[in-house]
Amino acid sequence: MKVNNVAPKFNYNSSVNQKNIPFEGYDARVLKAVVMTVNDEFNSFDIIKQMSEIGKKEGFKVYFANQTNKLYTNLDNIKQYFKLCVSGFSKWAQDMAVVTPNNKILYYGAFNDSMEFANRFSWLTKGNRLASTKLIEGGNLFFVKNNGKNELFVGEKELLHNNIDYIKHHYGVDNVISIPQADFHLDMFIRPLNNKKVLVADDRLTIQEIKKAIQNLAKYKSTPSETAKFKNVQNGLKGLIKDFEKDAKNNKNPKADDIANVLKTNGYQPIFIPGRIYYTIPGNESDDLVHSLNYMNALVHEKTNGDLVFITNKSTFNHDYEIMPDISDKIEFDFEKMLIKYLKPYVKKENIYFVAGNKNKISSLLQNEGGGIHCLCNEIPVEISK
Repeated sequence: MKVNNVAPKFNYNSSVNQKNIPFEGYDARVLKAVVMTVNDEFNSFDIIKQMSEIGKKEGFKVYFANQTNKLYTNLDNIKQYFKLCVSGFSKWAQDMAVVTPNNKILYYGAFNDSMEFANRFSWLTKGNRLASTKLIEGGNLFFVKNNGKNELFVGEKELLHNNIDYIKHHYGVDNVISIPQADFHLDMFIRPLNNKKVLVADDRLTIQEIKKAIQNLAKYKSTPSETAKFKNVQNGLKGLIKDFEKDAKNNKNPKADDIANVLKTNGYQPIFIPGRIYYTIPGNESDDLVHSLNYMNALVHEKTNGDLVFITNKSTFNHDYEIMPDISDKIEFDFEKMLIKYLKPYVKKENIYFVAGNKNKISSLLQNEGGGIHCLCNEIPVEISK
């Protein structure tokens, strides 16, 4: 549908004074809003609904963009698009346009949808749109702050067709840091927090935590009525760890230590966490990874009091491996507790959200289409003062 020049009808009043205050980076930042486009099937509606509920609680707005001249925030209006199965933009809003520290909106000049999406975005950010034939997709970059300077983490494969001077100029940064490409996009294996801290998926920790859970199951003196349940969980986790150890060992992509070395060299603090479970599809030089669990593909929002909010993907694993709350409490393990434990020094438990969608649609997207909640959201930061 052709876009006219009529501004979309929306109202947004930020509680944060946004006048004459500098951009603080795209690591952890106060979010003004996120823009979502996913409407491929009705089960996806609940992803937007859950994000809207989180945003309402934590202080940011959730907009829905479709091929109309409006941006929607009212869930009843958004729901109509899912009922009618109206086609829209690509669901991967993160990759359709990039907002830079100097408030340029970069988009694919060769794709009309990307231009139309950038039009919607510009109504919110008031930024200038700029077509690019070499757009680095939002999932493969992170803007971060280092001693007052804007820097860009970028997946190393992007440097095959972009030179660093070009990136500095177009993306408004002082420095470009090439991150070893451990997966298709950076947002599948790292997640910047704040104060130069960066979460890095370490498969060794995932294996360690699952093995510890198996040991705790063996040690726990279960009652006769519990024995069969405990045995099922134990056998299931043994099968999982056998497969994942094999895939992690055979994975030809860069490992956590490779990424950590680059981060440390550039003055950042890598924080290893058990953030993903996958199987590999062998390739010539690097492997494709199919994720059955991924906590790295997350949004991080900074509240006005400085606390962080971590919004990630819900997994089906607790259900699949029959780790019900009673068992989880006794062995001190389930897959969500695993993440919460490692994030504890940085994010309060009550500020960690696992988004699912109806019938755990988010898990299906990860497994079958290679993207999660960060891929589905394009963030608009509130520029906050130092």
